Amino acid sequence: MSAEPGYARLGEDEQTTVQPPLYEDRYLAVTRAALIIKRFYFPTLSARAIPWTAIEWVRLARDADVKWYELKMWGMGVGTIWWNCRARALTWDGGPRLHGMGEILATNVVVKVKGAWIRPGSFVEQPEAAMAAIGQLIYRSHAHSE
Repeated sequence: MSAEPGYARLGEDEQTTVQPPLYEDRYLAVTRAALIIKRFYFPTLSARAIPWTAIEWVRLARDADVKWYELKMWGMGVGTIWWNCRARALTWDGGPRLHGMGEILATNVVVKVKGAWIRPGSFVEQPEAAMAAIGQLIYRSHAHSE
C-alpha cells in the first residue's frame, strides 16, 4: 500500500532521528525533517511523518475551528480530521477524568497538508511547547511564502 503524497509511514524503529526532536511526547514529535504523529495508523499504531514542505499550517484545534462532532478517539469522525489514537473526552490518569470541550480543543492540533482533503489531528501533552517548536520549523520551510 503506498502512502499519500507528502506522507511517510514510520515503524517504531524509524521514529528516532539522528538529531534530537525539538519537541516530543507520547503522541507527537517535532523534528527538523518532519512533524511525526504517533499512534496514527489502524491497527498497527505506527506513526505518520509529514515533511515540513508538505504542510500548509498546523493549529490548535480551537484555532482550526474544530467542532465537537469532528472529534473522535481514533480515526475520522464527522468531518475531515483523522485523529491519532487517544481518548479525548475521558481519560484514566489516576482515575476517571472527564475533559471539557475547551480543554480538548486546547490540547489537540490539526495539520493542513497541501493538496490533501483529510487533515491529520493529534493530542499534544504540552501545547505551548509543541506549537513553539512547530512555529520555528513552519517559518523556516515557508520563508518565501508570505
